[in-house]
Amino acid sequence: MAARAIWKGYLRLSLVNCAVALFPAVTETNKVHFHKLNRDTGHRLRMRMVDEETGEEVPHEQQMKGYEIGKGETVQIEDEDLEKIALEGTRVMEVMKFVPRAQIDPLYFERPYFLAPDDDASQEAFAVLREAMRRKKIGALAAVIMHERDHVLLIEPRDEGMLATVLRAPYEVRKPKNVFASIKKTKVRGELVDVAEALIERKMGKFDPSDFKDHYEEALISLVKAKRAGCKLKAAELPSEPTTPSNVLDALKKSLAEGARRPHPRRARGTRVRAGHPSRRRARVAAKKRA
Repeated sequence: MAARAIWKGYLRLSLVNCAVALFPAVTETNKVHFHKLNRDTGHRLRMRMVDEETGEEVPHEQQMKGYEIGKGETVQIEDEDLEKIALEGTRVMEVMKFVPRAQIDPLYFERPYFLAPDDDASQEAFAVLREAMRRKKIGALAAVIMHERDHVLLIEPRDEGMLATVLRAPYEVRKPKNVFASIKKTKVRGELVDVAEALIERKMGKFDPSDFKDHYEEALISLVKAKRAGCKLKAAELPSEPTTPSNVLDALKKSLAEGARRPHPRRARGTRVRAGHPSRRRARVAAKKRA
């Protein structure tokens, strides 16, 4: 079933307008989802909106928004109030500027959407913007209001349409130094790096999303099947203790040797690595240093 548009309006660049629609680019419908149950009866539980003072359930037509300005003091906001302040951005996706995609830190990427023209009259203007950005290899930063919030989107060509990625606001992104401050400065021996590089070369491959396996999702399905059949599942084995500094080199060498005994997943059986291949060269360098 085709995805439903979550926003419709106009993409605008100066005096150029085209009607567009945003569609979710990702879905979680295929994931395992659990219900909350009553442990005693097994009946499903339902969420209900109740008055925190009276404990009575409040019907939908009696519910409204409120903003707390002080302890026990709130300002009530009606839907009509929000409609009165509706800004142009609720219907217009305004292009602010164009930037090279490489300049945007992936830390700011939040959620992707597909962007497509919403009527026949907008097809040409949409295609012109798309192909101009594709030729220049740039993306557009556009402002839009969705879900009662102001958002900045990165818009870039994607096949016959465009990809619009919601970007996080600066106040949502934490500074890495707060986490990295405890990392000690470590001088790494050249031999360690050589062997690690050889191991990395053995694991090199191309990005292919079809390789991704959701092992936890598979485990959840197995758990459901086992519980239904009245069987017990074996507890997952935890990883061993962290590798100590004195054993890092041995662990790397064993990993390299173990990988050499198993065929590379992307290399057909019987194929040989060329004598000038980077992994061969690095292995020889590492061997000379050990000698």
